[in-house]
Amino acid sequence: MQPTPTSSIDISSDAKGVQILARSLFREMRQQGYSKEQIIGLSTQLIALVHEDLQKSIAAE
Repeated sequence: MQPTPTSSIDISSDAKGVQILARSLFREMRQQGYSKEQIIGLSTQLIALVHEDLQKSIAAE
């Protein structure tokens, strides 16, 4: 799945794909032995990176 620019994301059509990707990633990480706490840590870091990227985008406007 290719990332799309924020301004052209259609959440309704993309939501199912994101849900499938998240479920697959979670399942794979659990099978590889990652704990739920480690997966939460990864999720937290991903959210922090998205937040940082959004802040940069806002500052650039």
